[in-house]
Amino acid sequence: MFWNMFGCGRKSELKMWNPQEPTSLPSCAGNYIFLLRQGVDLLQPQIEEKPVYKTIVYEGVEYNVLYTGISKSNLNKRIIEIHFGDNAGKSTLRKSLGSLRGFDFIPRDKKDNGKTKFKSEDETKITDWMVENLIVLYMENPNYKEEEKELINVYNPPLNIQNNNNVENMNYRNKLCLLRKGK
Repeated sequence: MFWNMFGCGRKSELKMWNPQEPTSLPSCAGNYIFLLRQGVDLLQPQIEEKPVYKTIVYEGVEYNVLYTGISKSNLNKRIIEIHFGDNAGKSTLRKSLGSLRGFDFIPRDKKDNGKTKFKSEDETKITDWMVENLIVLYMENPNYKEEEKELINVYNPPLNIQNNNNVENMNYRNKLCLLRKGK
């Protein structure tokens, strides 16, 4: 797969999006990877152990892989509006980041359906942290589902709980899962 050391001739299709200098993204299906900026570590007072990171080298710079995801139809909406849009109710990445910081969950909707988010001020703190500390690699890709499995298997992102069967970081992901359930 193309992500695997970028060795299959598709590296030129991989692009970086910087939330500190936001531009629009394509309105199509694709894959994306959230990376920690150089010198940044994940704030996680709720879990004592540190995750083990896999790295990606992009344009000569090495980054720690934090999370990977897919967009079924619109990378712009998924990355900018959902992940950076102050609503953990629709972003598992945001839900994990807020849980690691110990933020309290509140109901997402007026009806009691069990869906949650964080208070507005906590959502803003999550967004601010993400803009300051994360960057995103993405690729337009109609076969996003196949690539998602490969990304998780190769890079074992510590914040990807679903479909992540890697032994490394398993204890960390189990603790994160409990935090996300409010336990």
